[in-house]
Amino acid sequence: TSQSITADGSTATAIDVTSAITEINATSATHSCAMADGVDGQIKTIINTATSGTNAITITPANLRGFSTITLNAPGETVTCLFKNSNWNVIASGGTVVLA
Repeated sequence: TSQSITADGSTATAIDVTSAITEINATSATHSCAMADGVDGQIKTIINTATSGTNAITITPANLRGFSTITLNAPGETVTCLFKNSNWNVIASGGTVVLA
């Protein structure tokens, strides 16, 4: 099953690293998410299911190789990460912004 998050603009949410997919609806507000470390070989996909205006989703993994945040700022944007050697590694993205 997928984790479902509805953005509220004020409370950071932990992304569930036990499910393969997290869907985030940012229609009402921007949203910040934290993502803990996974286990070697784990794959995690995060999807922006809806966004209104400039509502962005900012994801801050505990350890992201070469970067510090991932931003999904439009409906349908996705990021897929692989956890290996103590870091999340972005292995696929659709329209995302990954920042150092």
